[in-house]
Amino acid sequence: MSVPAVSRAEKKIRRQESLLFFRRWLKRPFQVGTLAPITPKLARLAAQAVSNPDGLYVEIGAGTGRLSRALLQQGVKPEKLALVELDPFFCSFLNQTLPSVLEPDQSLPFVIEGDAAKLPDLLPTHFIGKVDVVFSVIPLMYIPTSVRQAIIEAAFQVLKPGGGIIHVTYNARSPLSFMPNLHQHRLGQLWLNLPPGFVWHYQQVL
Repeated sequence: MSVPAVSRAEKKIRRQESLLFFRRWLKRPFQVGTLAPITPKLARLAAQAVSNPDGLYVEIGAGTGRLSRALLQQGVKPEKLALVELDPFFCSFLNQTLPSVLEPDQSLPFVIEGDAAKLPDLLPTHFIGKVDVVFSVIPLMYIPTSVRQAIIEAAFQVLKPGGGIIHVTYNARSPLSFMPNLHQHRLGQLWLNLPPGFVWHYQQVL
């Protein structure tokens, strides 16, 4: 995987988001899950799951937008990307920083403050049942299994037939192993990531 040059603006954003992420972790450690955002390499690995730039995409647990920016740089059109985040401070940061990876005439992706377990009620109506991929950076491993299941079931309600969920985690074991109705596949891993990072792919078993 080639590593793109990092702009001055991106370097500034990374410094700001690392500080914000750490502060929010101190306030809500189990909601945020980790001390820092996912690494750029892990974000790029997950973003490679985009096979159709014209498709509709959703990211849940968007945080400070590290994966969001990678998805836009991968070619996802901003008007076809919805970012759902529970923390209002992260939502504000997304609105402030995402223009750095957009052209001057491009509008922002949909930035939505809300609970991913209620995803069908949060998204624009034209997304429902037509989303190619739901990307998740939610720290599922720290969430009760009943809540994990509710989040995943909500995600499948907005996916188109055959659509899938891409989950980014630091856990080598699937956080959804208790759900037998899913086809679960580890799509990729970065062992040299600190900590090692993993990308899981989920589809419903028909």
